[in-house]
Amino acid sequence: MFLRRFKVKNYRCIKDASIDFNKGVNILIGENNSGKTAVLDALRVCLSYGKQQRDIWVSSNNFHLDKNDPDAETGDIEFHLFFEIEDEAEAGIYIDLLSVGEDESQELQIHFRYYIEERNGIKKLRYSVWGGDNEGQAITPNVLDLIYFIHLDALRDAVQHLRPVRGNRLGELYSKIVTDEERQETLSGKVRNVLDSDKEWKTLIEQGKEKVNEHLKETTISGKEQNVEIDFLPFEFRRIVDNLRIQTPVYSEKTLENGDKQKYFELYQNGLGYNNLIYIATVLGDLKRQKELEKEAYIALLIEEPEAHLHPQLQNIFFNYLNKLNEIGFQIFVSSHSPTITAKADLDSLIVLQEQKNRITSLSIKRSSLNDINKKFLKKFLDVTKCQLFFANGVILVEGISEALLLPVLSEIIGPDFSIEKKGVELVNLNGVAFEHFGKLFNPEDAEIRLNCRCAILTDGDRTEDGEISSRASKAKELEKGLLKVQLAKKTFEIELFKAGNNKEILLEIFGKMHPTAAGRIKEGASIDEHAHNFLEKVNSNKAKSELAHCLAIRLEGDAGLRDEFTVPDYIQGAIRWVVKGE
Repeated sequence: MFLRRFKVKNYRCIKDASIDFNKGVNILIGENNSGKTAVLDALRVCLSYGKQQRDIWVSSNNFHLDKNDPDAETGDIEFHLFFEIEDEAEAGIYIDLLSVGEDESQELQIHFRYYIEERNGIKKLRYSVWGGDNEGQAITPNVLDLIYFIHLDALRDAVQHLRPVRGNRLGELYSKIVTDEERQETLSGKVRNVLDSDKEWKTLIEQGKEKVNEHLKETTISGKEQNVEIDFLPFEFRRIVDNLRIQTPVYSEKTLENGDKQKYFELYQNGLGYNNLIYIATVLGDLKRQKELEKEAYIALLIEEPEAHLHPQLQNIFFNYLNKLNEIGFQIFVSSHSPTITAKADLDSLIVLQEQKNRITSLSIKRSSLNDINKKFLKKFLDVTKCQLFFANGVILVEGISEALLLPVLSEIIGPDFSIEKKGVELVNLNGVAFEHFGKLFNPEDAEIRLNCRCAILTDGDRTEDGEISSRASKAKELEKGLLKVQLAKKTFEIELFKAGNNKEILLEIFGKMHPTAAGRIKEGASIDEHAHNFLEKVNSNKAKSELAHCLAIRLEGDAGLRDEFTVPDYIQGAIRWVVKGE
């Protein structure tokens, strides 16, 4: 079985969210304070229920506060877990959780409700937990024991968790490798026999014992003397494996000559990134072995920010390996801020959490309106920079480098409240007009299957003399619905810049410094439209569109007076105003 859906209500920053999960790897991405940690902590609360050792609970401070309405009553905290049955036997094994629909469909459910109860002026936190459809249906300890998880937090201390002390993660792994008690006793007996039969060790222990008893005799009352026996700790298998330590070899086997002795780094001498990989590898080994021992168990791994301390190439390798774990049978939940991991992930494994107007929403890309063709294109096209759109407050899609270079400074000219950088708006240069694949992330009318932020497409209209827009512009315009708006230039980006206000003087000056001979051959023509076309012709013939945009951006950024004189074309203003403020 696997967790298919998780509903969270009134928990921390989340008022009401329903999150669809996938079998295998699930990657929760989004900006800060979008609820990623809240979701993982809610899972920890639920999956640790009934365990003797827990490190997280719900408290009165966890109830959601509505930032939009300080007087709003705090509702009950609710967690609802819906598991999909993959093997018919699971319905019997987890019968306490079984829910049967009207169509005879079966699933497994666990429900939690936390509420404040007031008696005699005293408020206390109460809770109710049940399985299946009916509140009050108890869940037996035997069922709860089959639900197992490990959580690796964002500030994990790999060295601390792998230290050779009681209960460490490495000892957990070895205790699952050898589960037969007779074999454990045999192995630990071998260690005990070696030490018991060693004369030097026996002599050393006797010498130490004599020193202690000698002083005890002198410091106790006559006739009531005390003495001690000294021996090694009991040679129990678990205590032995708890004292195993991890080291990393300094030299490769090829480096060592005959007779050379290998030297080792202790973990504290190793880098944080590689220590984290060692720790996670140990945990994965433990989980894999647990699943082999209890095939019917539900096992989950929760990792916060696996990219911590890993450079991009290591992130790639590590995450590619995580994807391979889909076949092992346990579910993985990852929270991340890393565009590198996002770019390498299977799109269907991405779950985007967003915060807009103090409301948390989620979108599982697998359940979005994207079809297989869209996903194949995006998988190939999304790189580290373009993946940043999943973390943005808004998105503007442009077709070329010129728009990408100039829009940040043009947005500041509109006004300080419209700076796309300050407002967390991501500018995505498509290097073409493949708007459909991206637009379908934003344009569904159904809010449940789209990203919850505004998007604008900024592209050329290439209008004919009778006002007809080009076919490609028409296709872009057809995408306009939901949270997606399309803004078209009458002709092209450069022509609209040239025609707006007194911009032509600035553009001619900059181009004149770049290509003085070509600039001197630009004919004004009978109208501003003709002048603009003549200008663009010379820019194109010198392959200078991106160079012109770059030089203009530098001038505008460094000259406040010039910014005051420059006019932002209306269609560009429309795109920016829509994405930033919904105007």
